[in-house]
Amino acid sequence: MSGEIFTDSSMLEIFRAEVETHVESLTSGLLALERNPGDTSHVDEMMRGAHSIKGAARIVGIDPAVRVAHVMEDGFVAAQNGKLTLRPEHVDVLLRGVDMLNRIANASKAATVDWKSFDDEALPLVSEITAVLAGKPVAAADSPMKSALPPPSLAAAETVAVETVTAETAPDHFAHDLTIHFPTLIDAAAAENARLEFVAGLDQQRGSIRLDLSKTVDLDATGLAFLAAIPAQIAQGGPVVELSGVGTDLKNLFKATGIDQLYSTGGH
Repeated sequence: MSGEIFTDSSMLEIFRAEVETHVESLTSGLLALERNPGDTSHVDEMMRGAHSIKGAARIVGIDPAVRVAHVMEDGFVAAQNGKLTLRPEHVDVLLRGVDMLNRIANASKAATVDWKSFDDEALPLVSEITAVLAGKPVAAADSPMKSALPPPSLAAAETVAVETVTAETAPDHFAHDLTIHFPTLIDAAAAENARLEFVAGLDQQRGSIRLDLSKTVDLDATGLAFLAAIPAQIAQGGPVVELSGVGTDLKNLFKATGIDQLYSTGGH
């Protein structure tokens, strides 16, 4: 399991809520496809569900769920693009993926979890889903580590632009600071990208980290929880973290939720 910096109870509750929200639609959509492979009316919804679960799992660092949701999403995208017709053999293995996501979510309620056992189970399942969706036979002798998809890399389209301000390019009081520029919408994918940059900033012992929301006009529940969780992760003597460029609508939201009291502010 990685990314433990955000595995507090509130973030895990968001992950579980995402799974609970989408498991039913994934299951009903797959069963509808099993009865009628030509009925693609549920594919868009299932793709969005798998994508949302993947993003929420990334936030809390539950890699087995990321891997399973990622390969399922790939299958639904292929079906959307007309490259794949989801037939009963596909549905069977995808339903096993849904079952595993549900079990992971339920397991996350426990105080301690053997995540390695889920890793060990996820790798061969991801390998099998990949093979079945590609129309290939599943060879039992194949090594899951060899054939499974690696942890999903950040798609270029999802990457949050990051500007490192150096002594040569910025005023003295911002020398060696890190600015993270957020996109128009802060959703699970944007929050995960920002989390990676934020963790890197902590590792680099930055003196201050600025979260630039000048382009941001909206955020979902995951994005809001991400911003609320950051201050709690700063150890004594750590960097100053400030919000910058917050628009009027977001200011009102942050005031209503108390987020404005958690940060230094600047650049308004």
